[in-house]
Amino acid sequence: MSENLEKTTIIIKGRFKAPSVSSFGMFIVFMDNASKNVEKFDIVASHFSTIYENNIGMPWNEFEDIIVKLKWKGEFATSLTHDVQTTLEDLFQAGGGRGPEIWANIKKLQFNKVENIFEEALTRPVGDKNLKVEISVETLPASQIDSIRKSKTQTENKDILSLTAPAEPQDESKKTSITSFVPEDSAVLLEVSLVLSPVSGVPIYNLKEGDKIFIKITEQSNRGQYFIDLLNASQDGELLPIPATVVKVIKEGKIYTVIVNIGPGIYGRSLDEDNVKVKMYDPLLDKRKEKVSASILETKLSQEQSQINKKAKLLEIPFHFIFIAIGIIAAVLLIILVYLLI
Repeated sequence: MSENLEKTTIIIKGRFKAPSVSSFGMFIVFMDNASKNVEKFDIVASHFSTIYENNIGMPWNEFEDIIVKLKWKGEFATSLTHDVQTTLEDLFQAGGGRGPEIWANIKKLQFNKVENIFEEALTRPVGDKNLKVEISVETLPASQIDSIRKSKTQTENKDILSLTAPAEPQDESKKTSITSFVPEDSAVLLEVSLVLSPVSGVPIYNLKEGDKIFIKITEQSNRGQYFIDLLNASQDGELLPIPATVVKVIKEGKIYTVIVNIGPGIYGRSLDEDNVKVKMYDPLLDKRKEKVSASILETKLSQEQSQINKKAKLLEIPFHFIFIAIGIIAAVLLIILVYLLI
């Protein structure tokens, strides 16, 4: 009897795509099975189709983790995500939203009607009438969801404690090993994130030295912004994937540190869990307006230096020109004086 009275939660996992406007996204909704009210939801949207490759059939906690990680890494379209978030807030508004209608259709197993409701709602913020939504539904005891969340929080706290604990002598050697393979003394090491592809990507533990992959420069500094601009690695305020070559993969527990070479003297470092799949580089998927290879990067740097030198030379006035100018002025004044005396 107590089991029948236990609170249950309906979890809606969804993804949407609108290829004609390059808009893709995924969302997760937690609805109380008794009150029909939405207790929580989360959304992330992007202009890259890789986000749509996440399987809605995966367990809810893994699906939610992907959304959280994408937002934490900044790998999403801010404006689009905000607009869809606002739309879903209206859709699930207590007392005036369509939550009860969605609940009723789920109870009847009419998932296509639920998808139609989401499609109708998301058409405006996405800007495409042909938008397509797919959903998957789980119904679980609320206590089970809370238990999974609690276990995850405890694991994260342990990870934080291990990272902040005093380093043992051997840890120092690990730290130095991260930069020991960088050949240039003056090399730049940037914080980057690997571009992930959960379906077609290569597991991070299978990456090898020399593999060419997609990465994004995520370093939040003036230096990071300089190289983002130099490599055309952003467009309309959104970071673009750029090619990089794997130099070293270092495993520490379940965390992998991947070091990549981006260009001459430019390296990147990322930290990821062992269960991610990395998107391999494909020139056809390089969306930058200007393809920046190593040779082009060297040329661009030399061109910048050349421009500086040219500007400096323009500011230099040969000394003998000064005497010529003085002579011309004196001659003109002499002619005027003679003319006045006559």
